[in-house]
Amino acid sequence: MVSEPQVVLAIFAVSFILILSEFVHRTIAAWFGSTLLLFYGHATGVFDTQSETLEHTMLGWIEFEVIGLLLGMMVFAAILELCGFFEFVAVKASKMSGGDPWRLIVLLGTFTTLISLVIDNVTAIIIIAPVTLRICNKLEINPIPPLMAEAILSDTGGVASMVGDPPNVMIAAQAHSMGLEQFGFNGFLFRLGILTLLAWVATLSYFRWYYRDWRNQVPSDLELLLEDEWDAVTDRNLMNTTLAILGLTVVMFSAKEFLHLEIAIHAIALAGAGLALIAARPVEEELGEGFINDVVDKVEWQALLFFAGLFILVGAVGEVGYLEKMANWIFENFGDDEVVLAVAIIWVSAICSAIVDNIPFTAAMIPVIVSITEASNGEISAAPLFWALAMGAGFGGNATPIGSSANVMTVAISERGPRPITTNEWVRAGLPVMVITCIVATVFMILFHGVLYS
Repeated sequence: MVSEPQVVLAIFAVSFILILSEFVHRTIAAWFGSTLLLFYGHATGVFDTQSETLEHTMLGWIEFEVIGLLLGMMVFAAILELCGFFEFVAVKASKMSGGDPWRLIVLLGTFTTLISLVIDNVTAIIIIAPVTLRICNKLEINPIPPLMAEAILSDTGGVASMVGDPPNVMIAAQAHSMGLEQFGFNGFLFRLGILTLLAWVATLSYFRWYYRDWRNQVPSDLELLLEDEWDAVTDRNLMNTTLAILGLTVVMFSAKEFLHLEIAIHAIALAGAGLALIAARPVEEELGEGFINDVVDKVEWQALLFFAGLFILVGAVGEVGYLEKMANWIFENFGDDEVVLAVAIIWVSAICSAIVDNIPFTAAMIPVIVSITEASNGEISAAPLFWALAMGAGFGGNATPIGSSANVMTVAISERGPRPITTNEWVRAGLPVMVITCIVATVFMILFHGVLYS
């Protein structure tokens, strides 16, 4: 006979199959599963509501800190896109490359990595990939290598930033709720910065070898190099003001830790975005259209709703005890040595993130790590395991086109051009990168466990 928890697990599994199959949009699949759980919970009482309504309990499973932080950074990205900042950078990078394809990869890949430190890499790809496609079409060169480089380097670079990769945002939110203050903006940069830099260099080196034939191409049309990058900027004052407020917001991320400010990181992001909207003060504003409507249209609402539904799915599975069982299995097999356990989490996370988008995997794995520490009765610290999860989920997402949301978005954008990225092409370029970067992460975890990662 099928038990009630098994039905919950089946709903979770069906929802994930729908998410991965892309039979329906992943946001619809996540909310379909959440709705089934709501009805089933009311019908059976399988969830422990602790004298609260089921709806209130399910809302408690959603990490609104994560959604708030992403929303704030998406607003910044929307304003910068509207004023032409990212196209300005793209044209500037093209001119700096002098028509050299490899130099174009380095410049665009570096820019995407840098903005992924302050804006989540999904948003960064949404902004820069269409511009890259335009540049390559104008230069009449194959757009696949630069698009691949932007996605993979943004995934790799995002590991070093608390706000650069959605899994890091989720890890930081859970760590803060457990009183682990080292998982702040500065903490990620300090503990994962050098590791990420080495992984980033290794990734570029592999790309230089893998795309050795492509980088010797000579663009047939250099008209783009004659454009004035300032022509791409539609509102220079808005661009400067928004960049200044974004810089102040990033400074506040760091100041929160140094000055021990009693303000949540998502509140800083939302406050900064609010100031940017106020400072924009568009001259022409109409009820049905205008600046604020353009900003709202560019926010990835479906991604935020997907996160909310995903948190409910994972929360339900955790509520009926399956995550605790998984934690006990991991602890029983790898828990004798903290270093071995951390290394195991790096590779398990990397392999799973290559098969499943690293966002849902991280959402499922965070409560597992919490349960592992609880199962050890305090003998194992959660901090090294969270750092291992950040490394594995970030680097592992590079292996396949569905390994991270940034990858999925890159493939979708490539389909607008004449040469879309295929799964075979992605795996051939991305899987070796995953292995190389995870080896670097393993070495760092072994050398610095108990020092940086404690």
